Amino acid sequence: MLSLLYFISILATTVFAFDPTSNSNVAVYWGQNSGGNQQRLSYYCDSDAVDIVILSFMHVFPNPVQLNFANACEGTYTANGILKCDNIAADIQSCQAKGKIVLLSLGGASGAYGFTSDDQAKEFAHTAWDLFGNSDTLSASERPFGSAILDGFDFDIENHINTGYAAMANELREIFATDSSKRYYLGAAPQCPYPDASVGNLLQESVIDFVFIQFYNNYCNLGTSWFNWDTWLDYAENTSPNSNVKLFVGVPGSIRAAGSGYNPPELIEDYLTSDILSSQYFGGISMWDVSAAWDNTDSNGNFVENMKRLVGSDFQAAAVSSSDSTTTTTTTTVTTTSTTYTSGTTTTTTTSTTSSPSSPSSPSSSSSSSSSSSSNSPSSSSSSSSSSSSNSPSSSSSSSSSSSAGSSSQLISSIHNADLTPTDSTTSISLQSDTNTQEGSILETSTDTQQSTTLGQSSSSLATQTSPSSSTTQDATTTSNLFTSFVFAPTTMTTVATFYNIITTRTNLQTIYGPPPTTAI
Repeated sequence: MLSLLYFISILATTVFAFDPTSNSNVAVYWGQNSGGNQQRLSYYCDSDAVDIVILSFMHVFPNPVQLNFANACEGTYTANGILKCDNIAADIQSCQAKGKIVLLSLGGASGAYGFTSDDQAKEFAHTAWDLFGNSDTLSASERPFGSAILDGFDFDIENHINTGYAAMANELREIFATDSSKRYYLGAAPQCPYPDASVGNLLQESVIDFVFIQFYNNYCNLGTSWFNWDTWLDYAENTSPNSNVKLFVGVPGSIRAAGSGYNPPELIEDYLTSDILSSQYFGGISMWDVSAAWDNTDSNGNFVENMKRLVGSDFQAAAVSSSDSTTTTTTTTVTTTSTTYTSGTTTTTTTSTTSSPSSPSSPSSSSSSSSSSSSNSPSSSSSSSSSSSSNSPSSSSSSSSSSSAGSSSQLISSIHNADLTPTDSTTSISLQSDTNTQEGSILETSTDTQQSTTLGQSSSSLATQTSPSSSTTQDATTTSNLFTSFVFAPTTMTTVATFYNIITTRTNLQTIYGPPPTTAI
């Protein structure tokens, strides 16, 4: 029985062990939150789609040493002023227990780092080992990741200063050889133009296990006619000191993760031809960064899972780990035609159109129009109402014109038409909002004679047309030189008054907030 249990434990270890010779490994950079929703390290290591995790970054060295992991570690430091990251330490050990290897990346696109000599670089190799390797020189409280031991280092040098990195890597190799408890690895992340200005010497003079080539943000991006895989293949075959070096095709995890060079999974599958995938030097796919890639999903899963499925045909994602939220914008357009008085006849035509073109699940549109005319009537009114809503939880749209008492936004106006000069007034209030914010603004108040007005507004809008109309009138005493049009929107607490040189009656605004006072002039 004990022999059987031992065999099962060995089998389990074999299944979950990292294989550096594989051509289906997926390496992800973690720590800079380029996707904006970075989870703790162990969250990503729970997935079988991840094989190599590269912590980014040690962005300041050799003196002082500074780390930065965005939202993952901040506020706690060792006695030497280096970030103390207990959560990351626990997650490193959790990832390693699941068969992942964890490297620490030195450098990055921004930072203050570099050596002045090979001797300084060699000395720093020992500093890095004491801080992150299997060294007892420092206590756990003095090490950023406590008792956790990294699996190696990655050189993401991008400042075009190459002094010392080959010397540091060679020194690290000698240190690694003193520890037989585990295997250690070195990686480098050159830009795709060959040779790389920052790590070219390192790649030619040191044994590097993994080359995470950045085929993005350059002319030689994956998918372009200048994609230079063959150049890097020649490096692996004829130049690298490591005859077993593995080349990774580095890609952005989403559009937002890089300035240029993003390709969706189906295009990457087209670009990575069989001769690339079957090359003995092909190690897999690397990506910047995992937070962006994880939230980049389609019907097959997230971007990391899609890349793992591309290089490892036997991979099956358990489930889609995250989904994109879709914000739908609805556009409302209200068109008001002219109002004309002719020989005592009032004609008003109003057309309202609402459409929501951006909803993928339920495109909708509605339109309504109404017209009314009255002969020899002192006043007439018409209103048109149409509304449209999308299935998206984050946006809605409505357009309405109402003169009924008790609504949240109403307009009641009164004109005593004594066969005077025809006048048309249009007042609009528009509310624009996205998922979390709402802003109110007055778009337009017009008093032009015989005018045609069109208002268009994205997201959400409320438009109210005022035309000569009949309404409840109190105290039919006429007062000269006054017309008051009240518009009330609860979200903006805005009142608009438009004055005319005509004779009107005193009017009452009936809303749920009670009648406001009207001052006669």
